[in-house]
Amino acid sequence: MTSQPVAFLLSDRGLTKTHSRPHVSGDSPFSESRFKTLKYRPEFPDRFGSIHDARGFCQVFFPCCNTGHHHSGIGLPTPAVLHYGRAEDVVPRRQQVLSQAY
Repeated sequence: MTSQPVAFLLSDRGLTKTHSRPHVSGDSPFSESRFKTLKYRPEFPDRFGSIHDARGFCQVFFPCCNTGHHHSGIGLPTPAVLHYGRAEDVVPRRQQVLSQAY
């Protein structure tokens, strides 16, 4: 008697095989990076009083982080610049300003 591969067994039961593991920090390096940035901010509290307090904090933090913080991991533009496809305009202008400054 032989068994069928696990993928076929899952398929027979209408399940999809996945390689992601829930609750493991390596699953999404982007979300983990953002969480670390959030957690190590000086204004990040030890505890939030309620879910509404946490949402209020995040509603201020994420727009600021996406539009005002220049990230070294992506070459110093803001995430919004990359997301909205404006990097082709912004990066050469930034280089021009840096060249003039030096």
